[in-house]
Amino acid sequence: MAITDIKEFAHLTEEDLEAFGRELDAVRRDIEDSRGEKDAAYIRRAIRLQRSLELGGRIVLLGSKYRPAWLAGTALLSLAKIIENMELGHNVMHGQWDWMNDPEIHSVSWEWDQTGPSEQWKRAHNYSHHTYTNIVGMDDDIGFGILRMTRDEPWKPINLLQPLANVLLATTFEWGIALHDLGAQKELDGEHQKRFWDSPSNRAFARKIGRQVGKDFVLFPALTGPAW
Repeated sequence: MAITDIKEFAHLTEEDLEAFGRELDAVRRDIEDSRGEKDAAYIRRAIRLQRSLELGGRIVLLGSKYRPAWLAGTALLSLAKIIENMELGHNVMHGQWDWMNDPEIHSVSWEWDQTGPSEQWKRAHNYSHHTYTNIVGMDDDIGFGILRMTRDEPWKPINLLQPLANVLLATTFEWGIALHDLGAQKELDGEHQKRFWDSPSNRAFARKIGRQVGKDFVLFPALTGPAW
């Protein structure tokens, strides 16, 4: 639901909002003061677990011509992908672990296992989404440009196809997010249509696609060997 629909906020004065902000700042200070070695050990364990699952999945898939090995290897790789994207990549690129000053676990240097470049994701997600959360016209994560998610957006006949669009987005989510983030980056950079192919954001996008597709669909399948 869009923020404009929440009537409970309408009565808040400037003083109320400032008091609320101070309370949020206090919560943040408490969390920052509580961070320590226990948290650092957790994220390092999560990284080891993710890498172990991925390595184990790749090894098991060497016997992928046998159905149990194929299922087990796929399951291990699925878990590794989920942990890498959501518990590691998403949180690291939010800056959650920057306080450790570890160059490996830092929002500036982390490149996640996704089609889109991390820098473009951070622009679309960290800035647009978390600065203007659920504000129609400013938060691009509301429907990602293809889904009508709130009555504050005008209804159009094409919205009748939304159930199909939702299935399409779900099955190609990695690519949908990458293209969404690319569009946000191009808008930020003020890139014009005449520079569609030769632009910094498109070159970064193409480089990441080349690495990702080469790894996922050429290198690792070749290392796995025949599956028959």
